Amino acid sequence: MDKSSGWMQAVVFNSLLVLMPVIAAQSLAMAFSGESFSESPTIESIDQTRRNIDETFASIAPRNGGDKYKFWHDIVERELMDMDVAAARGFLLAAPQMLDRESVRELEADSSGVKLDRPDDRMAAAALRKLPLDIGLKFEKAQASAGPRNTPSSTSIVEEEEASDDPADTQDADVPNEEPEVTVSGNTRPSDRRFVLLGSFSDLANNSERWLKGDRVDPITLKITALALIGEEGSDGVSDGNVRAASILKSARRARRMTPEFTAYMKSRLNDALPDTVLRPALEESLGELATTSVRVDRVRSAYLNSIDAGGLQQLEKDLGQIDRIGMLTSTPAAITLIEHVKDSSDLRRARLLAEAGGDRSVALVKQDGPGALRIADTGIKWTQQLMLQVMGLTASGLALLYVMIATFRRNVRLPKKSVEPSGI
Repeated sequence: MDKSSGWMQAVVFNSLLVLMPVIAAQSLAMAFSGESFSESPTIESIDQTRRNIDETFASIAPRNGGDKYKFWHDIVERELMDMDVAAARGFLLAAPQMLDRESVRELEADSSGVKLDRPDDRMAAAALRKLPLDIGLKFEKAQASAGPRNTPSSTSIVEEEEASDDPADTQDADVPNEEPEVTVSGNTRPSDRRFVLLGSFSDLANNSERWLKGDRVDPITLKITALALIGEEGSDGVSDGNVRAASILKSARRARRMTPEFTAYMKSRLNDALPDTVLRPALEESLGELATTSVRVDRVRSAYLNSIDAGGLQQLEKDLGQIDRIGMLTSTPAAITLIEHVKDSSDLRRARLLAEAGGDRSVALVKQDGPGALRIADTGIKWTQQLMLQVMGLTASGLALLYVMIATFRRNVRLPKKSVEPSGI
């Protein structure tokens, strides 16, 4: 009986030694990978990420007697030379973390006297005053060229269109040359007219026909344009957000600023929302017969509308919502910079958290650190039911292992009995 009990204890002990690291690894992965991170970041995660951003900027500045002001001056000027207003403004906002203590005290005193509503605007204005006049003029010029926030400059979009037509500049073989699509429907808000560069249903019909014929038409651009144009007819907030997100994605795609992993991810998401197995036959039927332009356009619109998978679209809209929020917190060019290193949905949520916590500071960080900036986002731990069950299982396994160890110790280690001396008579 003792041998059988010892054998069972050995089996349980070894099983727990194997099982506990597996459960612990799964719990840690779920807690910190971002998979359990909600669609909307918590205040705690935003605050922690903001602290991480400030610490990162402080670590960027030179130490041990280095000229912090010159470093900061040069990095702001570099971004202005690149006409990246968001990144330049991000470094202006990071001045309190990058400059020496005396300069920071002067900066805080100056910002308190600036008559602007938002603290970031006051800080940016005060930081700009610490720079030479020519840098200030460059900033104003770059800001004027960029246009209003959340709207891409016409110049930058034209340059992207021209760049996409140059085969020598092609970095992604999956991005074909396409006809310019710059028509915006009349019911778009004036502030969004330069933002929503989607084209018309007529453009969509022409590109759909080319796609069916096997021409080099980007399926991501084609499908995201179709969904945005259909959503543009709605008046709800979700549709407006989808349109804005589609414009950002389309600009990023044309500028070839999407990672291969995120490109594959978006292709999969779009195929779930508009399955090729349903869409292709519907388009072939709608474009197969001769018809007037208006009839042809209506048929193509109906083909896309009837091919939408509601479940797939709902999942896609979660990602579009993240992209739209990034654009609203920063600007269209800044949003493209922030998603440039995104590989999956977790990275996308991290980019959104960076934008929530830092605004234009996040753009400056991405320009400085590249994909490493996404790791600054602290998603925190969200205690889901699955995570709690895993932690409970890990605790139970630990207690069971402790019990087996104590039982084994008591069974195998015998304490010597004290000898009792006979008493004398």
